[in-house]
Amino acid sequence: MEATLHEITTVVNERIRPRLQSHGGDISIFGLEDGILRIEMKGACRNCPSAQLTLEETVKTALDGLVADVRVVTIIDKELLDFAKTILNKNKS
Repeated sequence: MEATLHEITTVVNERIRPRLQSHGGDISIFGLEDGILRIEMKGACRNCPSAQLTLEETVKTALDGLVADVRVVTIIDKELLDFAKTILNKNKS
């Protein structure tokens, strides 16, 4: 069974988002293409050390059975990427 983006969005809105929001976080869906669901963790979830665990246990578990062979990929936050580049450039000096 291949889930549509609409079905995935419904699961996210009904089962995942409320749980994340109860901890000050949120999730955005950027799209589903070739079996890859692109998301971004937001709010408190964005910089949380447990974000990967949340992704594995909350997001993937909620989508299990609805989505066959879909990989969930988090989008790298531009702000975080810019920060990492700044640190790397300082270390080159």
